[in-house]
Parts: sequence; C-alpha cells; structure tokens
Amino acid sequence: MGTQGVRVALLLLVTFAAGAAAGIAIDRRMVATQSGPQSGEVRPDRRERGRQTTIERFADELELTEEQRELIAPILVDTRARMSEVFDRVRPEYDMVVDSARGRIEALLTPEQIRMYRQLLDERRGGSQEDS
Repeated sequence: MGTQGVRVALLLLVTFAAGAAAGIAIDRRMVATQSGPQSGEVRPDRRERGRQTTIERFADELELTEEQRELIAPILVDTRARMSEVFDRVRPEYDMVVDSARGRIEALLTPEQIRMYRQLLDERRGGSQEDS
C-alpha cells in the first residue's frame, strides 16, 4: 500500500473515532438532559468542561437548544453507523499496515524491548495478557 493508502486508512480511522465519540457524547448528553434539571441549568465551569467531549463542548459553546440537540443526535448516530461500515471494509488493510509497522519496529528492538513494547501495546488495548 502506498503512502496515500495509509493516509486514507488513517483518515478513515480518525473519522470513525470522531463519529463514535460524537455519538456517545450526544447519547450521554441526551440521557443527562432527560434525567437532569430542565430549567435554571448552569453552564459547566472550566473543570467540568475539561471532562466533556468535543461535541458536548461545541453544543454548549454554540448554545444549542434542546430541539437542535435532538435533531443533531440522529445525524451523529447515522454517521457513526456509516463510518463503522466504511471502517469494516478497510479494517483488514489497516490491520496489515499496523502489523507491518509493528514487525518493522520489533526488528530494531532487543528481545527485552520487544517484550516491553508488546506489553505497552497490550496495555493501550486495555488488556493485560502479554503477546507471545
């Protein structure tokens, strides 16, 4: 795969992640607004805003109405589903690129560094078992 193919795969991955994050954010926001106070709501302070997702911050900064948020939510859900379909199609090629890069990196490492590298990768994936 050429450089352009890698860029396309990475762009798709980033877009998929952004869509997933946006969908989750809107879902959280909708749940929060359904269960939270409906009137007299105070805008979040800086610390609370640091914990918000980008889409939540945009919604707050743009001062979207509840109606706008409700209309945008299905767009984000649809986008997330469509991006998931796209990513599913490119996933095998993406995995090959990642596996190739990891193999090339490991070829430059000592056995101990390889063990540590695999452990770090595993931790990033949220697992705890070591690759063999």
